[in-house]
Amino acid sequence: MKLSETLYAQVQDIWPGYLTHPFVTEMAHGTLPKEKFRYYMLQDYLYLQDYVKIFAAIIQKAEDFEQIRFLCGEMSATIDETYRTHLPYMKRLGITEQEIGCATAHIDSSAYSHYMICEAQAGDVLTGLVALLNCSWSYAYIAEKTVEAYPEAVKDESYGSWFAGYVSPEYKKTNQALIDRIDALAENIDEKKTRHLCEIFKKCCLIHSFHKRGVYQIKKGKNMLWV
Repeated sequence: MKLSETLYAQVQDIWPGYLTHPFVTEMAHGTLPKEKFRYYMLQDYLYLQDYVKIFAAIIQKAEDFEQIRFLCGEMSATIDETYRTHLPYMKRLGITEQEIGCATAHIDSSAYSHYMICEAQAGDVLTGLVALLNCSWSYAYIAEKTVEAYPEAVKDESYGSWFAGYVSPEYKKTNQALIDRIDALAENIDEKKTRHLCEIFKKCCLIHSFHKRGVYQIKKGKNMLWV
């Protein structure tokens, strides 16, 4: 069995819960309040900065130029997608450069990023990639399953491009390349290493669940509205 298959088996009881999160279902129906999506996009932008830095930490563990080229390619794809899709989306939502400069990551988002970078720094290339995998893979899962259930979601004026981005051939290709690389690196690992990687992947999934709740928090004066 490939490592990716073993990892997926660990989260089959977790990922379906992502699909019923109000943020996802409201996006699918086009009813999510814009302020909630606006806050999410700003938090996600901050998270993507950490995501790229985690790749940078993994590159330091690379053993040859081929690994470095792959990791740089994954990092570059994330940066390109940020400039191609994320920043224009934020601009359409009216998020200003000043807001971006003053924004701070929610504590749940910071905890998620901190855990991943700690694992990336402590482990080898395989360990770091497994720590990152839940983010990339679960978003592909969420978008694919949601669009299957709500085909009109990709046509929604406000949120259709979000779903379209994560079901696009380009995103699928990048995500699958990450999965394939992990499987290749894991071909000869022992049972102890497999268990350790499964623990990391599942922890990332669980922390991501709290992260998803946290980034939908919206400030209204002194009150906090949780999604």
